[in-house]
Amino acid sequence: MKRVELAASGEVQEGQLHAVSAEGRSLLLTRVGGRACAVENRCPHFNLPMTRGKVENGVIRCPWHGSRFDACSGENIDWVTAVAGLPLPQWSRALVAAGRKPAPLQTVAVTEVDGKLYLES
Repeated sequence: MKRVELAASGEVQEGQLHAVSAEGRSLLLTRVGGRACAVENRCPHFNLPMTRGKVENGVIRCPWHGSRFDACSGENIDWVTAVAGLPLPQWSRALVAAGRKPAPLQTVAVTEVDGKLYLES
């Protein structure tokens, strides 16, 4: 197994996103209940970056279309609820989803050792 350093432990804070690149992948790191979690930095709706997304109570919200995901499991909680931060009425969500079905964020295994976070690949 290969271990790649991602960030110092102190750089990754609860309720904030920390963007890094490793092994040719763009990743987002955050903490939920003190636990470090990592996901690929792309929403499965249109593969847009989630760097400007918000994290609240362990849930990441896509800044583009409002989809929400569990920050540690990647599970989709809500699919396409807004456009550029403006809420969508329920009837129009399917139009903006453009036929794409709800999908999870891709998660990445991270470990924390001696004050650093590592990608395990």
